[in-house]
Amino acid sequence: MVETGWFYGSAIDPILKLMRKKLAAHISANETVIDIACGTGAQVFEMAGKAKRIVGVDLADSMIEYAKKQKLKRNTTNTEFVVADATDLSLFSENEFDVATMSLALHQFNPILYNPILDEMKRVAKRIVIVDYAVPLPSNYIGVSSKIIEFMAGREHNRNFRKFYKAGGLTSILPQFGLQITKEQLFAKGAFLLVVCSKAQPD
Repeated sequence: MVETGWFYGSAIDPILKLMRKKLAAHISANETVIDIACGTGAQVFEMAGKAKRIVGVDLADSMIEYAKKQKLKRNTTNTEFVVADATDLSLFSENEFDVATMSLALHQFNPILYNPILDEMKRVAKRIVIVDYAVPLPSNYIGVSSKIIEFMAGREHNRNFRKFYKAGGLTSILPQFGLQITKEQLFAKGAFLLVVCSKAQPD
């Protein structure tokens, strides 16, 4: 699958509007937010009407460039976009943000990166909200389509998706890395799962 800002902005973002709204509903007025693996910035812009400040980070230059162009078109003053590795958010200080968000991205990463990514999210934010595929996916058309999309996304992408799926998805993975799930919400006919997390307290 072609990973460009134009492709995602034209073909993918429009079908994810419901997900964007569901996640944005968990952002309170005047909160500061960092959106990890922000892609085209669609989720950032969905939250811009509420949040005081939102920073979108992504490793792909093409995505960040696309997002910056959209920022100019939309004339949003509370959004920023930065090229950064999700495993190294050293540009940001501890608890700099109220919330760290991630949407449909964790399943794309090699599982060996879960720990550093989630550690960085815990370090820079007080609360974490993540949306990804539900496991198991429903047998309806959305669940089947999701598997087809992941297969078509390329060998490495699909391999990481299958590892995410085999590991049990968010509800199994996140507690292993020091996150306590405080709220779960299924939507899109059971294909997507949104979780709100806090940092697990040491025993």
